[in-house]
Amino acid sequence: MKSAQTEQLFVLMRQAAHEFYYFCRKAFVAMMALPLPHLAAICVAIAVALMILPLALSIFIAFMIFKLIVILLAINLKKNQKQARQLQQEQ
Repeated sequence: MKSAQTEQLFVLMRQAAHEFYYFCRKAFVAMMALPLPHLAAICVAIAVALMILPLALSIFIAFMIFKLIVILLAINLKKNQKQARQLQQEQ
């Protein structure tokens, strides 16, 4: 015996699959109506977007790591300078 939640989930999944099929069919019809140069330009734009996004994310992460290293070095340098002053004052 199926529970009400399981039946609702199946109905939801069936509806989602139907909507996805409808969307894909509409997209295919729209792509077939486009002239080949426009379709090629769209493909190149998608390829460029897929290349630039990971590049931008990796550069952002690299700069954040670099910034973290610089901050940690600055903190360590100040700490060492403070310790050196204390040692000179003790002598």
